[in-house]
Amino acid sequence: MTINPKLAAILTPDRRSVIFACKGILSMALALFLAMHLQLERPYWALISAVFLQIRPETGLVIEKGICQIGGTLIGGAVGLLILAWLLPYPVLAIAALTLWIGLNAGASAWVRQANFIYGFAMAGVTATLIVVIPIANPDATSSIGIFHVATARVSEIILGAVCATLVSNLLWPARVEGLLRSHARNALNQTLAYLELELDPTGTHHRRHSQVDSLLQDIFALSDDSSAVTYEGSQGPGRARAATLICHKTLSLVARIRVIGRLMRYHDDLMTDEMRKLLAVLRTAFTAMRETTSAEQAMQEAQALRRYLKQARQEQSEDAAPLQRRLFLVARNLTSDLILALEANRALYSVEEMQLRAPTLKPYRDWQVATAVGLRSALVFVIASTLWIGTASPMAIMLMVMPVIFTIMFARLAEPDKVLKRATITSTLAGPVALFLTLPLLSMANHNFLLLILGLAGPIFVALLAISKRETLPYGLGFCTPFIILVQPGTQMDFDITRVASNALAITLGLFLAFMMFRLITPPNGPGLRRRLVRDTAIDLHTLLGRPANLREEWLNSRMADRLRWLTVCDKALPESRRHYTDLGLTGLNLGQVSLWIHSRIPAQPTDALRSAAADWQHALASAYQLSAFGATDLRFEQASNALLAAMEGTPSITYRQRQQIAGALERINLTFPRLAERLGADWQPEEVPTASDLTS
Repeated sequence: MTINPKLAAILTPDRRSVIFACKGILSMALALFLAMHLQLERPYWALISAVFLQIRPETGLVIEKGICQIGGTLIGGAVGLLILAWLLPYPVLAIAALTLWIGLNAGASAWVRQANFIYGFAMAGVTATLIVVIPIANPDATSSIGIFHVATARVSEIILGAVCATLVSNLLWPARVEGLLRSHARNALNQTLAYLELELDPTGTHHRRHSQVDSLLQDIFALSDDSSAVTYEGSQGPGRARAATLICHKTLSLVARIRVIGRLMRYHDDLMTDEMRKLLAVLRTAFTAMRETTSAEQAMQEAQALRRYLKQARQEQSEDAAPLQRRLFLVARNLTSDLILALEANRALYSVEEMQLRAPTLKPYRDWQVATAVGLRSALVFVIASTLWIGTASPMAIMLMVMPVIFTIMFARLAEPDKVLKRATITSTLAGPVALFLTLPLLSMANHNFLLLILGLAGPIFVALLAISKRETLPYGLGFCTPFIILVQPGTQMDFDITRVASNALAITLGLFLAFMMFRLITPPNGPGLRRRLVRDTAIDLHTLLGRPANLREEWLNSRMADRLRWLTVCDKALPESRRHYTDLGLTGLNLGQVSLWIHSRIPAQPTDALRSAAADWQHALASAYQLSAFGATDLRFEQASNALLAAMEGTPSITYRQRQQIAGALERINLTFPRLAERLGADWQPEEVPTASDLTS
C-alpha cells in the first residue's frame, strides 16, 4: 500500500524531520518558560516567533532570520509608538497610518529576494499592528505608561522567541548552511549540464528546453539566496559565499553561451560545416559524461580533456575556415572555461579554499508596479479587517487584522502563493477543534504545572512541525501551528474561554481565506506592460554596459539579468504555449551582452578615434536592435554599424586577421538572431506599440 506523500511526512517521518520537530518543541518550551518567568503579558507570541525561526533550521539561516526579525520588530515597535503618540485620540487616522505602514513594508518586501529579509519587513508591519491596535481597542484603560508597556511587552516577546530559537539551533543537532549550499550547487550544476546536453540534442523540443531553464533558474536562485547566511558560520563562511556566487554567475553564462551553438544548429543547418558538426558531437558526449558521473573530480577531468581537445582543434583549423566556424570554436572554448571555473567553485565549497573573485550577488528585479501590487494587496486585506473590527467592535477581529498581514507579505514572492494560502487555510480550520476538544481540556487539568503544560502542547505542535520540515507540506503545518498557538494562548493566565477560542478560530480562518482571495484578485503584473519594461531595462543595460569597470562587466550584467529572467518566465506562463518566447528573449539579451564584452575586449586600450567611435555606435545599435526585435521590428542600423566596426578594425595592427574573422563570425551570428526574434514576437504587439529607433532609450 502506497502512502500519500503528504501523509507520509507525518506518519513515517525521516530522522531529519524528527530532529527538526524536537528542536522546535525545545525552542518553544524554552521561549515559553522564560516568557512566563519574566511575566510577559502574552508569552504565546514568543512561541510564534520561535516557530517562524525554525522554518529553515540551518544555523546561518536561523541567525540571519533572527537578526532580520529583531531588526524588523524594533523598527515596527518604534513606528507603532509614533503612531500612538500622534494619533491615539483619532483611531481612524491611526488605522490609516498603520495601513500605509503595512503597505510600504509589503511593497518594499517585493524589492528583495531573500526570504529572511522579507520576513523582517513582515515583522515590522505586524509589530506595529500589535502595538497600535490593542491600546485603541481599550482607550479608557490606556495611558502613556500603558502604551509603553504594551510596546515593550510585544517587542520583548518576539525577541525572546528569536533568541531561544537561535540558541537551540546552534547548540542541539546543528545543521549548517554549507551543507545546504553544496546540495544547491550540485543540483544547479547537474541541471546546467542537462541543459547543455539538451541544447545540442537534435530531438529536443522548445517545451523541454523551456522547462529545463525554469528548473535551472530555481536552483540558481536557491543557491544565491542562501549564500548570504553562510557568512555567519565561521571564518570560512565568506569564502563559501563567494564560491556559491561564482557558481551562480558561471551557470548563467553557460546557459547563455550554449544557446549560440544550439540555435545555429537548429535554425541554420545550411551554414554548418563538417568540423562544426563534429564539434557538436564531441561537446554533447562530454556533457553527458560529466552529468552521469558521481565524482566531481571525474567531471573536472572530463572538462579539462574537453578544453585540451578544443585548443588542439582550433589550432588545426585551416586558414580559409569560415568566420562562423571560428566563432563557434571560440564560443565552445569560452563555455568550457566557464564550466571549469564553476566546477572549481563547487570544489571550494568542500575544501574551504578561499575564492578571490568577489562577484556581485544576484540582484532582485525592482519594478514599481509589482511592488505596488504587493503593497496594495496587504494594505487592502488590513483595511477590510479593520473595517470589520470598527463596525463590529469584536475582539476576534483583531486576529483578523494580524494573521493575513504576516502571510500576504511572506508568501508574496512564492511562485503560486494562492495555492500555498489555500493549503494553510484548510489546516487552519483544524486548529480550532483540536484546541477546543483536545488541548484546552487537557491543559485545564494541568493546574499551572509547566511540564504538564508543555506535554499538552507538544503533541499537536510536534505533528505540525513534522509537516513544516518538508517543503511540500510546509503550508499545511504552518497553517495549523500558528493559529493553534494563538487559540490556546499558553501562559500564566489562561482563561479556557470556549467562546473566545471559537470566535478567534473563525477570525483566523476567515483572515487566511481573505488573504487567499486577495492573491486571486490582485496578482503581480505579468502582461504586456511588464514585458515592455523588462525588455526596456535589458536594452538600457546593453546601452550602459561599457560604463562599468572592465573587470566586473560580465558579473554586473549577470547579477541584473538573473531575477529579470525569472520574471520573463512568469510572463511566459501567462501566455499560450505557442507564444512563450520571452525567456529566450532574456537569455538572448544576456548572451548579446557577453558577446559585446568579448568584442570590446579585442579593441586596444588606446584605439584610434575612428575605432572608438565605431565601437560606441555599434554598442548602441546592438541595444536598439535588440529592443526593436522584441517588438517585432528590425533596423538596418545594426548591420551598418557592424560593417563600420569591421572596417575600422582593418586599420588596427593589434587586431589580427584571425581575431577579425572571429569577430566577423560573431557579428554574422547576431545578425541572424534579430530577424528570428522579430518574427516570433511581432504577433504580441499592436502596430502602434512598436517603437521606432528614435523612440528607444539611450
